[in-house]
Amino acid sequence: MSDLQTKIGGGISKLQDGLQQGRNKLQTAQEVSQLRKAASEAAMNRAKIIRQLGEMAYRLVRKGEVQHTELNEQAERIIQYDLELYQANKELEQQLRRESNGQTCECGASVSEDDTFCGSCGNKVHVPETPIVSTVSCTSCQENIPEGAQFCGCCGMKNG
Repeated sequence: MSDLQTKIGGGISKLQDGLQQGRNKLQTAQEVSQLRKAASEAAMNRAKIIRQLGEMAYRLVRKGEVQHTELNEQAERIIQYDLELYQANKELEQQLRRESNGQTCECGASVSEDDTFCGSCGNKVHVPETPIVSTVSCTSCQENIPEGAQFCGCCGMKNG
């Protein structure tokens, strides 16, 4: 009987040791997960601040308040991307306006401002004329902006 009790006691002891090891591994995994989460949040916050710092530096360089050769060179590169982004968004907006302008023919069919005749009934499409707005070049990025605009729609710089 004593031999059986020893075997059962040893088995229980091994089982308890295994459970304790499992608890330790679980606790370690939870701690690692929390540390990874904290590191990830710190990295995201750091990146956010660096981006904000870059935006501030860019604005100061664009306004001429900071003179630094390397920063000026980088700002010039950014200006080119600003122009590309602005013009692409402008073209996208025009395209979307053309496709979904909500205009209909006398017969009720949808027509776009590019249509000369209705595809459904063949009647001539009457598109209201858009007023012509005089423009001037932005003093900062050279984009055409409406005359009298206080700020450039492309770079955001004050004009005048």
